[in-house]
Amino acid sequence: MVLLLAATSTLTGCGGGVGNPQVPIVPLTLTGNWQFTMAPPSDGSFFGGPQGGFLVQSGGSVIGNTTYAVALSQLLVPCSSGVSAVTGTVSGQAVTLTAVAGTQTFTLAGTLSLNSKTMSGTYTSTAGTAGNGAPCGTAQTGLQWSAILVPPLSGNLQGSYHSAGGNAGLSQQEFVLTGGLTQAANTGAASAALNGSLSFINSVTGLSDYPCLSNATLTGQISGNVVTLQVIASDGSQSGLIGEPIGSLGATGVNLVTFDNVNGGYILHGIGPSYLTATSACPGTLQSTTTAGDFGNICMALNGASGCSQPVTFTPSALIFAPQVVNSPPTMQIITLTNASGQLQSVSLNLSNSDGVPNFTETDDCGVNGVPSLGQPFNLIVAQECEVTISFVPLETCSVGTPPDQCPLPLTATLSVSDPANQIIFSAPISGTGIAAGESQSSKRDGVAADKFEANSSLLRNVEHHAEIH
Repeated sequence: MVLLLAATSTLTGCGGGVGNPQVPIVPLTLTGNWQFTMAPPSDGSFFGGPQGGFLVQSGGSVIGNTTYAVALSQLLVPCSSGVSAVTGTVSGQAVTLTAVAGTQTFTLAGTLSLNSKTMSGTYTSTAGTAGNGAPCGTAQTGLQWSAILVPPLSGNLQGSYHSAGGNAGLSQQEFVLTGGLTQAANTGAASAALNGSLSFINSVTGLSDYPCLSNATLTGQISGNVVTLQVIASDGSQSGLIGEPIGSLGATGVNLVTFDNVNGGYILHGIGPSYLTATSACPGTLQSTTTAGDFGNICMALNGASGCSQPVTFTPSALIFAPQVVNSPPTMQIITLTNASGQLQSVSLNLSNSDGVPNFTETDDCGVNGVPSLGQPFNLIVAQECEVTISFVPLETCSVGTPPDQCPLPLTATLSVSDPANQIIFSAPISGTGIAAGESQSSKRDGVAADKFEANSSLLRNVEHHAEIH
């Protein structure tokens, strides 16, 4: 008994407990960058509230700022948005926060996790109004909220641009990049500045693999897990945009870029078009995806993280059919759709012929139990794939509106996979050429047509090369 008491006294004196020796006590803190999720009321009267921003704790008091957006049900454009001042208190794990979002006040009560990385609880809200005095947000009580701590976005980046279109004609090509970012100190503002660099230089050849850009500096901001960056060329001109500017209304057609934990590491990524490029080598503007020199998806892993991949892949990433006679029997090729990320809910396939003439048709085994989806939504679990069969029966020798002296030019279509939340998230271009009965392929492939045929052949070689890399 004496020995036992002595041992217990020794452990206690070393700072550990009898049942859990040598475990240091980690102080709880709300200081950091937080991304909030606010459950909408059951009556559907509004959705939104505080989104992301920085908090600073001093003793038991908390101050800070977050961005906020409140929208009426079924409307995408917020009726009230901006920066919300936050005040609060912390006592042990108990947290109270008050966020004044325009004319609406959100009062949050909840619990901070023991590792200070998550918190959750219930909130109440007052009624709010839009700038014109119209109702925007309603009085509610007992609704759920949660928040996650977003670590500083500082370190080395490696990843890729995956082109989805643009004036430069780079669609479905992937360009490897390296770079780095540094995040400014937490001042309790709604966002923190980001600065860094970007490079497409191939370490073996010493040349840029991306025809639009070689090197650039990055400047932007992070708020919660939402990131926006301007890409600045060496001459000081803005040559690109990564992510939708925080607080904008989606005018560019570029989607949010978020900083998320994937497979144990953090990555910057977007679903759907998430970057724009416009340079002298790839002429265009940064006003929208329709005017950009190049646009597409990004995926950048921080500090060697894994799991940086596009959410959906098509294999091959493009199809080109050999020229064939109008109304001849169909030729077919298969393209495989694979879920390369998490669970995809209610996705659907769409085949769009460029000029409205059904030169290309599709059938697939993506529906429930392998039946054709027939345009209806379906689900894909992680790593699940399905096959899409594209049939080519040319009904014309040229796209509608093409001058006769430029025929035959390729007939084109686009296969896309989409979901209600993210719209188009990946697409694959399809092309083929129709020729009139009795005309040889060689007699029609002259002048402009020959150039187009060779360009398509080159595209196919590039697609196959990049598909192997990907």
